[in-house]
Amino acid sequence: MSIVYVGSYGSGISTFARDGARLTLLDRVDTPNPSWLTLSPDGRTLYTVDELDSPSVAAFEVTGSGLKLLSRAPTGGEAPCHLLLHPAGYLLAANYGSGSVSVHVLGDDGVVGPPVDLVRHTGSGADPDRQAGPHAHEVRLAGDLVVVVDLGLDRLIGYRLDPATGALTVAADPFARTHPGAGPPHAVAHPNGRWYVADELDSTISVFDPDVSTGVLHQVAALPASSSTVDGGNYPAGIALSRDATRVYVSNRGRDTIATFDVDAQGDLTLIDEVSCGGSWPRHFAIVEDLMLVANQKSDSVVSFALDPATGLPRPTGDVVTLSTPTCVLPA
Repeated sequence: MSIVYVGSYGSGISTFARDGARLTLLDRVDTPNPSWLTLSPDGRTLYTVDELDSPSVAAFEVTGSGLKLLSRAPTGGEAPCHLLLHPAGYLLAANYGSGSVSVHVLGDDGVVGPPVDLVRHTGSGADPDRQAGPHAHEVRLAGDLVVVVDLGLDRLIGYRLDPATGALTVAADPFARTHPGAGPPHAVAHPNGRWYVADELDSTISVFDPDVSTGVLHQVAALPASSSTVDGGNYPAGIALSRDATRVYVSNRGRDTIATFDVDAQGDLTLIDEVSCGGSWPRHFAIVEDLMLVANQKSDSVVSFALDPATGLPRPTGDVVTLSTPTCVLPA
């Protein structure tokens, strides 16, 4: 048996036991809007955000099959939607609403404190409705760089974090720049150095190569995230690599699909499969062993897919759990 955590807007954090593709509810903690979850490397502390009510980060002690609140701290920004555990002992939060990133010290017991630094992005993008200002959407590591994916600016910005103080200083702005109006929420890096970025606003996947002299990325391609269009638009969300790095998976909100791209020897992408997500608005998905778990936000479900060992293509297992407005799936 293994553990899977699901964060949601409507039903707190749910803890499930996973037996193959089947999820069985063990516990549920009522905490506001935990739309993103991350787990400490030792598995003893779970961190989450309150995206909507009171912009904050929280730490929970993992107690057997349940969770116990340890601490909560404001982020100093608006609508935190993503977290990064930095190996120097800090928790970083991407504040979507204010286009900022907060840095929080972590205690030895996992307790999270108030921000020791807060960096704010400035500027706007090509879409006047969605890009009137910055929207920090994801914060991730790239070697010794902290890279922030900003949907509002069509940029990925690189920072260096001072291990002694937690202070962030700009190291590469841009670390990468998408085409205007792309609206990137999430990115994934291939072992060969190539990056793939999901573009929410124009329904594309952007491909980037690193500059050998500077390490920054330059865009080399962009291709549709889905095989067809849909009334109301399509908005890519999650993006992930298969374990062998031969497949890229993308969740499409609007088309309500999981698209699978082949990754050839050069790192180029070809769309080879697209399957229904089994619900509506696949906000996030996670891969664990030979399984994909998809959080369908608007249909209140987490749907299990088996990944074919020969092709890597996801196919529904028939296993579905119901809970209100799931937004993040985290296998322990």
